[in-house]
Amino acid sequence: MSIASKSKSGSRSQKSTRRQRRQPAEVRTAALDSARRLLLAQGPDSITLKAVARDLGMTHTNLIHHFGSAAELQSALMREMVRSLTDTMEAAVARFRAGAGDVREFVDIVFDAFDHGGAGPLAAWLMVSGNATLFAPVGQVVRDYVAHVEEGAHINPGEVADMHRRYTSALLFVVTPAFGDAIIGDMLRKMVDRERAAVREVVGAFLPQISAVVREKQGLPT
Repeated sequence: MSIASKSKSGSRSQKSTRRQRRQPAEVRTAALDSARRLLLAQGPDSITLKAVARDLGMTHTNLIHHFGSAAELQSALMREMVRSLTDTMEAAVARFRAGAGDVREFVDIVFDAFDHGGAGPLAAWLMVSGNATLFAPVGQVVRDYVAHVEEGAHINPGEVADMHRRYTSALLFVVTPAFGDAIIGDMLRKMVDRERAAVREVVGAFLPQISAVVREKQGLPT
């Protein structure tokens, strides 16, 4: 056997060894990436352990070891999608505070995640499938996001409760329509002959007023 042949054989062997020795965190990351591709290409019901294992060239048993079930894989995917969304939202908030961003940019980020990013259909499918309990980890991600945004605002101790209501009110006002628009927005817009960005425009126009309304109800200056 030539030196070149030995080198090629050794290279294949090394690659095979690296595949076999993938760490648990690496396997989970690869599986979640695969699951997201399946979600965007074929819809939520395509996210199964067998489909992901086939896509990655792994065994079904291997993925069971890492996730336990397809439902747990779907929950983990939803959690990672929400985590990615909140990271992007935090960056948008920081840009807004620095005068480099605007309200519409923030609205578009959230709507895009639920629509093009697939978070809306996946969340709806999990709820309809009776897997609502799997949203518990997602709730922690959302709470962490609110806490991080509040910390970055350098709130005075006496304004903590007020600012919490303002941030969470704004979050509810954006996320709820974004979720609904991803699920039934196309159908509703066609019914009333409106453009695709109609809901985004409405939310963007009224979002700046949410903070003022909350402060007014609390008897605080706007």
